[in-house]
Amino acid sequence: MRSFDSFVFLDNHSIGDSKFDFLAAFNVKKVLIHSFDPFDDLDNFIDSCNDWIFGYLTYDLKNKIETLFSDNVDYQQFPNLHFFVPEIIIKVIKKSVVFLYDSKYLAEDIDRIFNKICELEIMETKISPIKIKARVSKEDYLKNILSIKNHLQKGDVYEMNYCQEFYCENIVLDPFMLFSKLNNISKAPFSSFYRINDHFCLCVSPERFLKKEGDQIISQPIKGTIKRLENALLDEKNKETLLNSSKDLSENVMIVDLVRNDLSRIAKKNSVNVNELAALYSYTDVHHLVSTISCQLADDKSIVDVLKALFPMGSMTGAPKIRSMQLIEKYEDTLRGLYSGSIGYITPKKDFDFNVVIRSIFYNKQSFYLSFMVGGAITIDSDPELEYEECLAKAKSIFKILGQ
Repeated sequence: MRSFDSFVFLDNHSIGDSKFDFLAAFNVKKVLIHSFDPFDDLDNFIDSCNDWIFGYLTYDLKNKIETLFSDNVDYQQFPNLHFFVPEIIIKVIKKSVVFLYDSKYLAEDIDRIFNKICELEIMETKISPIKIKARVSKEDYLKNILSIKNHLQKGDVYEMNYCQEFYCENIVLDPFMLFSKLNNISKAPFSSFYRINDHFCLCVSPERFLKKEGDQIISQPIKGTIKRLENALLDEKNKETLLNSSKDLSENVMIVDLVRNDLSRIAKKNSVNVNELAALYSYTDVHHLVSTISCQLADDKSIVDVLKALFPMGSMTGAPKIRSMQLIEKYEDTLRGLYSGSIGYITPKKDFDFNVVIRSIFYNKQSFYLSFMVGGAITIDSDPELEYEECLAKAKSIFKILGQ
């Protein structure tokens, strides 16, 4: 994989309803990268390709959907979107390996590439102690939570997702090794490793943004989190605490209502349903409450219509969405970029599956800058100290592999 300038590796760890165990795409046959008219260009790109398409959307494409702006510092500088048709696709489905590849390759070329990937040496070098800095001090984080709660009390918003950045400067490391460690620890169902030249996203997301299969669209927002405990009895108590938390249930219900509203813009009449409300899902470091909302896609709506109607995802913005995004720009200090954006794929049948880019490390190999962001939903019942602790719990695996 090291020899490919652009590739994506998607791993679901055999969890959930994905059509593969892992999916990898290499080499660019056709590409859309960074655009001033991203959604029109993406619409044209999809229409022109009767093929597999892989790619990502950055959070700040919100400015192309609504009358919004961003002037926070962009430390990572990912292109605002990147979609490509690959020359080589590898699908692993229940130990069966399927190759899809461009006609210019011979079977022996694919065998050689696959063997090279399988023999990829992941350098298990110990990471030297890394000085991780917080972009926002804990004191300022707690003050910002109180200020956000003031907006909640005034009725500006009902819920707002507030995130903070942790970062390292002048760090030289192996992103392949880092992802291998992080992926093995986290075992998240929407993990992805995305490279575009010197930019790397190491994502172990537990959250799906949107899936389309036929005319069926589903969204699965996460809202409600509690840390996992090593003691089994105490961990069971934490599960019960989460399931009975009025604050977490309120967070979840508000985002479900937002998603239902967003889906109604692209759905057939009376087809929006809540299939699952605040169900408990357990992952390596945390338990989450996950809801599933679905609809039938209206006949006159395209893939880009769906993305524009729901992006950015409500679980990473708040409600109402536009006002929440305005306040996010006010209180956060870092441009989100690919964080809380989405990585996924589109099939030749125009089905798709996209994740929510959270629990992710971003590494710029050219500037030697590494960062990760983490946050949560702030409601009127939020306790600032507990919100800070929740951030650390969500980032536990990342801190662990960085030697903290």
